[in-house]
Amino acid sequence: MIKDISKLGPALLWGGITFALYWLLFRYADAFQVLAHTTLDACVAGSDYYNKATPELCAAEGGTFINGVWWYVFAPIAMAFALSYTHGTFTGLFWDIVGLKARK
Repeated sequence: MIKDISKLGPALLWGGITFALYWLLFRYADAFQVLAHTTLDACVAGSDYYNKATPELCAAEGGTFINGVWWYVFAPIAMAFALSYTHGTFTGLFWDIVGLKARK
């Protein structure tokens, strides 16, 4: 079944990195969600986030006002790029090991 044994080591390495990134994503999903919700000014009322809130409206709802930080948007984007790259590299090596190639 294995056609190219020389690519087994790199495939296992990239597969391990991909697994670790997916584990981090699922382990810290709540933190990524908070980062996504607080890119803009937000009001937290219970477990709900309301964007474009003002401190006055948030206080009226009994929530907590959070000032947005625009650069929080880069954490989910960086994770998406990292997962895309590592998963694509692993998948390419996997198909090389199995011996499947695209038609030319």
